[in-house]
Amino acid sequence: MNSQNIQISQNFDSIKYPLLITLVFSLVMGYLIFFQNDYLKDGDFFHYFLYGEQILNGDGKNVALFNAGPSGPILYASLNKVFGDAFLTSKVITLLSATGIVFLSYYIIRNIFDSKISLIGQILLAVNPRFDVVSIQSLNELFPVFLIFVSFYFITKKNLKLSDIIISCFILGLASTVRFQAILILFSFIIFLLIKNKNFRKNFLHVIILSVIFLLAFSPSIYYNYTTHGTFIDSNPNYEYLLKSKYKTPSLIEEMKTSILLSENLKIFVDFKLFLQNYFYNLLYHNPDKLFNFNSISNVSLTPTIPFLGLVPVLGGLLYLLKIHPNKKNILILISSIVISTFFIFLFGDIHIHFFAIVIAPIIVFSILYFRNVNENLVPLLIAPVLFMLLISILPLSRPDHLLPIWIIIPILGSIFLVKIVPQLFQKIKARRKESIFSHEKKVIIIFTTLIILLNLGHSYKTLENYLYEGTYDGMWNEINELIHRDESLVQGGAEAKKIAEVLSAQQGIERSYVMSIGDHYLYYINTKIILTTYQEGEKGDPIEKFITRENWSDFDIYMSNVNSFPADRHGLYNPIPDYLIYGDIPINGWKYDINSTQYEDLKILSDPNNPKIPSYLDVLYKSNKSDIVVYKINHEK
Repeated sequence: MNSQNIQISQNFDSIKYPLLITLVFSLVMGYLIFFQNDYLKDGDFFHYFLYGEQILNGDGKNVALFNAGPSGPILYASLNKVFGDAFLTSKVITLLSATGIVFLSYYIIRNIFDSKISLIGQILLAVNPRFDVVSIQSLNELFPVFLIFVSFYFITKKNLKLSDIIISCFILGLASTVRFQAILILFSFIIFLLIKNKNFRKNFLHVIILSVIFLLAFSPSIYYNYTTHGTFIDSNPNYEYLLKSKYKTPSLIEEMKTSILLSENLKIFVDFKLFLQNYFYNLLYHNPDKLFNFNSISNVSLTPTIPFLGLVPVLGGLLYLLKIHPNKKNILILISSIVISTFFIFLFGDIHIHFFAIVIAPIIVFSILYFRNVNENLVPLLIAPVLFMLLISILPLSRPDHLLPIWIIIPILGSIFLVKIVPQLFQKIKARRKESIFSHEKKVIIIFTTLIILLNLGHSYKTLENYLYEGTYDGMWNEINELIHRDESLVQGGAEAKKIAEVLSAQQGIERSYVMSIGDHYLYYINTKIILTTYQEGEKGDPIEKFITRENWSDFDIYMSNVNSFPADRHGLYNPIPDYLIYGDIPINGWKYDINSTQYEDLKILSDPNNPKIPSYLDVLYKSNKSDIVVYKINHEK
């Protein structure tokens, strides 16, 4: 065998396992996506796709993208011209993005650590239940995360060159045109380059280059927003703050609503005391709950089924990297930071909400003191989650997958814990310090890694099943019992939406009609138009007719309906009247403090088609036998 063949063989040996893991992941997810996911269940991707179609049709001025850039919608709508099916388009984009993330995760970690840590880190990422379910959902999430992973690959190279910085920041700029969260990663790159070494002049030059390249990639989004809407970034933090924040007052809600209508920014700081209350709730409880499962089964923890347990490998791996030894100085730092953080919690906070500060306070102190012990090319991956959490916690994260842009550090620290710490702990427990544990080391790593994999696979199975087949989480033991003693066949989620769409599609002139609904996913199956409603608008006591015509809806409710309808009507040009009504499955909006003054309770009669109070001009077209969904035709001539 000549040297060239030997080199090829060695190169294949080095990539065969990460390729195998990627291939298995892709095949499993591909099977679920294309053979088990027959009905559109998520509004997220499809919602942006509809916006993209409206933009491409020349009506972008009427489209409002509150929390995303225009590139994603335009890309999705453009690709649909190739695939001819929005759902299929989402499946292809999601599967390719998820597969790319799994593959890149190995090489990002390999830039910093050996192949053993890289392989285990890749596996921990691939078997994470939340990542798995996101990998088959139709969301506007994984494509920008894939781009962020590409930028991480270049910025973590051992011999970082200017070309790596340029490529990394250009890709990050592209990701930011799809999801603005990627901009937060840019800030971590800037800090990394500034502290990279003592050559401040060179570092500052790199930061300037980084910023220019990022803006170059981000400029199409800026140009589109400025020429279409007269602003550089067409986003409004007040909208997210209103919808998602835990602590709100009626006066603040009204001020937020007014600011959204007037396109004003940064009203979230008007009540600064309330802002701080929300911020520290998000920073120390709500958002880290999505990482470590304090009280939420939907999370991205390494052990998502068991609360808090995922903290152990993460903290253990970090302490190992920092090379912290249990000497008097470190013990004093640990005790002092715990005491001080506890004191401030009892003085200013709530121990039930802010307890996480007691955990992270010593970690922050140790990280600052021993920062130089960490591999230089790992630094951007350590800075990114800290900065990301500090900035993103202005808002509560609605889903754990919103943490995926910085999540790579979790499987990295978990794999370090499994490879480096677990064998040492095993050795000490067995009290065999004089005996080499080399023969046992691989077994210990395999056993503990396998336990985590099995736990995650079991959780993934139930999570995926619940998503695909209209299931709900009802506690770990109930889920296990259901799996063992299932006595009825599974029904795919989303089937009813298609059934309703088939009923409406049979109506004459449906393509020229408007359907009032709480969701726009029906549009995948029907060629019609949608008026979005939450059924929490109008004035209490008004007849249903006034709700349908939106006669006494507030300006804010009409505006929110218009921008979320299809076609989107940002400037209130159309004022449509619905021809059909889909009532049912109504979640309560937490910011609706005045819900008792709306028609919410009055409209509940619509869930019972036999109720004598239902107006005669509403004809029943469909009544679900497993939910409260009812479809009505509105006869305007009656």
